[in-house]
Amino acid sequence: MIRFLFRILAFLAFAIAIMFAVIDATRSIGVSAFVFTTFLESFELAAPQALENLRNFLTQNVPPFVSDRVLASILQIPTFAVFAVLSVLLYAIGRRPERRRFRRAVG
Repeated sequence: MIRFLFRILAFLAFAIAIMFAVIDATRSIGVSAFVFTTFLESFELAAPQALENLRNFLTQNVPPFVSDRVLASILQIPTFAVFAVLSVLLYAIGRRPERRRFRRAVG
């Protein structure tokens, strides 16, 4: 049941990644240049208070070089890439382990 949950979450993350890839492609065609929606823009539109809470939490609990550099670099990644990586990770967690069919004795 847990594997199924992780696979469903992976599917939803992949669907979101495809959605943002199509949005970015459409904008790029309209402008005739590559345009990517950063994760910061998406996060600000979806949950501005959560972003502010995350910043406050990181400034209070994490050293400044981590909260400034790492958070800034992660938030500048295109949104479709963030959700694509998330979907791969969730799928890897939810996949079934391979069964070993034939085991030979070594020796």
